[in-house]
Amino acid sequence: MAHMLTGDYAAAWQESDAIRRRAAPDAHRFWEGEDLPGRMVILRCLHGLGDAVQFLRYAPRLRALASHLVLEVPPALVEVAPLFDGVEDVITWGPSAPAVPARWDVQIEIMELPYLFRTEPADLPVRERYLRLPAITTDEAARSMRSAHLPRVGIVWAGGEWNQARSVPIEKLQPLLEQPGCEFWNLQGGTAWPEWYRCSQRSSLQDAPRCRRGILPLAETLAAMDLLITVDTLAAHLAGAMGEPAWVMLQHAADWRWMTDRADSPWYPSLRLFRQNQQGEWGSVVRDLVIALDKWRRDRSHPVVAA
Repeated sequence: MAHMLTGDYAAAWQESDAIRRRAAPDAHRFWEGEDLPGRMVILRCLHGLGDAVQFLRYAPRLRALASHLVLEVPPALVEVAPLFDGVEDVITWGPSAPAVPARWDVQIEIMELPYLFRTEPADLPVRERYLRLPAITTDEAARSMRSAHLPRVGIVWAGGEWNQARSVPIEKLQPLLEQPGCEFWNLQGGTAWPEWYRCSQRSSLQDAPRCRRGILPLAETLAAMDLLITVDTLAAHLAGAMGEPAWVMLQHAADWRWMTDRADSPWYPSLRLFRQNQQGEWGSVVRDLVIALDKWRRDRSHPVVAA
């Protein structure tokens, strides 16, 4: 992870090779470095939902190797998984889930795919729209929102409870939500979404309850926004996978995938990163967002016309 944080993926894979050499054979037939061409492969998404979204970009490349590819996702992702490029056969778990195929050759966890393909930052399988939503559903999401004909800015301020350092107290965002010339939409899921009503309510603050019905409705709602401002959580990955513009608020000790000292992401060209100067200090991030949002709004109002 330290190598990947600095962007030295080649060194990371060398470490992974050494770890694999020390390991005992896997009794569950998880991938152990063997070749995959012509084999029946189950791709399992056993980590976070955002992890699955990020690494599903590899599905077309893996499908080109395997004789057949089956994707196993958490129940929450079943509805949206078939909309990713390269995904056709989707299963999940639970009492009413389709049965795992009776015969298969090897299974691989989705976060192993960068290692399998020996990915380097200059060779990422970057596709700005590897999650493609039906136009009819995104149009429906847009029609469901009241609008004052101002730019719509979606807000997500809390990540999963397992790492609360990623989340921003909603009160810290008040200077941002008071900026004129935009509609701010509550796209927060989970138990944190009612915190929106702790903000001083103005006509520019709106709620989008549709996005809390599931991951596909969330993706559809994101597509109806002009901009997303979010913490490091699922919404950022969905926006990046769809090629939608998003600004991501990062804690100082950010996850390896965001690297260090960067305001962009080689994984997601449509994302812009706003980092804490020191751990736990969100004030500078919010100030930078206020400045950037004012410029973004002015640029939209007065677009540059090419000569």
